[in-house]
Amino acid sequence: MLISDIIYTKEGYLGGLKLHYEFLFLIVIAFVYFYSIEFIKYREIKYLYDRTNEINNTLLKISEDLQNYEDINNLYKKMLYDTVNLIKGADCGSILIYNKQKDEMEFVAAIPFDLNELKKIRLKREELYLYNTTNLKAPDIIKNPAYFDSINMSEEKFHKLNSSRALDIKATLSAPLYINGEFYGVINVDSKKSENAFSDKDIELIKYIARQLETAIKNALLMNELIEINRIDKLTDVYNRRYFEEIMEKEIKRAARYNNIFSLIMIDMDNFKIINDSYGHNMGDEILRYFVDVIKQNIRSTDIVSRFAGDEFIIVMHSCDKEQALQKIEDIRSYLKNHTYCNISVEFSAGVCTYYKGATLQDIIISADNSMYEEKRQRKGFSSCVYF
Repeated sequence: MLISDIIYTKEGYLGGLKLHYEFLFLIVIAFVYFYSIEFIKYREIKYLYDRTNEINNTLLKISEDLQNYEDINNLYKKMLYDTVNLIKGADCGSILIYNKQKDEMEFVAAIPFDLNELKKIRLKREELYLYNTTNLKAPDIIKNPAYFDSINMSEEKFHKLNSSRALDIKATLSAPLYINGEFYGVINVDSKKSENAFSDKDIELIKYIARQLETAIKNALLMNELIEINRIDKLTDVYNRRYFEEIMEKEIKRAARYNNIFSLIMIDMDNFKIINDSYGHNMGDEILRYFVDVIKQNIRSTDIVSRFAGDEFIIVMHSCDKEQALQKIEDIRSYLKNHTYCNISVEFSAGVCTYYKGATLQDIIISADNSMYEEKRQRKGFSSCVYF
């Protein structure tokens, strides 16, 4: 064998070996690349899985909170807080509810802005960004909201929003809320950090969240309606006896603790049976409603009115002593003397009892009731029971 043949063979072997290692290297690179892609996919899937669980758990928590709520405004605040925490990049937000009668948008929740200041600002639907972009039909992202507001609302409103620092934001993710097919309001989550804080994925997310919030609000409104039904006398639209007794137990505890004063007026309509017998029960119902309206016109909005029995009513006047309560009775009586309902005169007897330390609700009611029947028997003046 020639030397050249040996060299050729050796070089060929080494060259083949080099190609072999290069091939193995490419296989390793491909293997690493493949599993890197799979790892990235795994991380994305895990992130989506964790985010889905986070969203579902938060929405489940909202549903659980509904079981314990008393004030729907607290519910709005809780919903907003959870939504801001759910959406990455959000650090503040607000909820506005549409007042159909006034045709205005009213702030009902805000984080961390001053809600009391924002409540002074009423917006028209036409001033909302969503009205101009999606006609309030779908969520959208607003970059530089302050610029939009500066050219789409009055200078006065813009100044108030700016003064409340509600425009110290760079981006807003806004979604409409609908209840039973009617526009109800909007939920906004904001970012103070970046105009690009929100993406199309966030639009899909808040769309999903909004649907859940709509269900929660709908259930809350229904629950609130049921609560009101259980608290309100259907005929006269004042508190029924059961709920009156419930709130008065709290009033008495508050009065005992803080040395507050209030007066309870027991009222019984005179000759109501004769009105029913002479004019029928429908007219009797109208007279009851008329009588309650007269009472409401002559007392403060903070005072309490309750239908205690058929034609018996109770008025509770806060921070009111004996003389003030008697004067209020005289005001109501004077009005009724000068006004009739369908030519029917309405008269009543009344008794007053002012809260005294240690008295129970039953004590006060019995005292006022006895005073009222004493007046009914005497048919003159007032009879009052006041303890100090």
